[in-house]
Amino acid sequence: MGSENYVVPARSWDNISQVAESVRYHLGLHGIAFVPIVEAVENILDLKMNFVRFEVGDYVEMAGAEGLTDPNGEFIMIREDVYEKAVDGDGRARFTIAHELGHLVLHTGIPLARSVHGDGVAAYSKSEPQANQFAAEFLMPRSMIRRGMTRTDIARIHGVSDEAAHLRLEFLRKKGLA
Repeated sequence: MGSENYVVPARSWDNISQVAESVRYHLGLHGIAFVPIVEAVENILDLKMNFVRFEVGDYVEMAGAEGLTDPNGEFIMIREDVYEKAVDGDGRARFTIAHELGHLVLHTGIPLARSVHGDGVAAYSKSEPQANQFAAEFLMPRSMIRRGMTRTDIARIHGVSDEAAHLRLEFLRKKGLA
């Protein structure tokens, strides 16, 4: 799935948090602050478990999209420059891979209908906000964000962009969790 939104079964952000924690646990990443996301998807899910094919595509092949996840769960494809940045530790690129993992886990094998901005469909019933929430929960688990942490702390500890850390901190503060 690319950047287009689809209507998907509604999920609460708390449910997505539980799903992300479960995936972390099953991948042996529970309690690890800096998730090695490239290795988790490429080496564990693809090569060791044969769960999903991880592919790297070029700009033309991907029509400019940074990442794509097959709706049937066959593959995750990441654009070559995004992959290289993620390998180098770029926070935004790492988030992109976690976002695509979110699509795989949350949206495989379900019927999809396009959703456009302003159609009245709530964020918790749209594929893109759900995948973003999964990526945030997967890379920056609630249990590892402590009161008093700054977005700079979160970005450094969890290997995410300043923007992702800022949005995560805002979200957790609204819920009274940070």
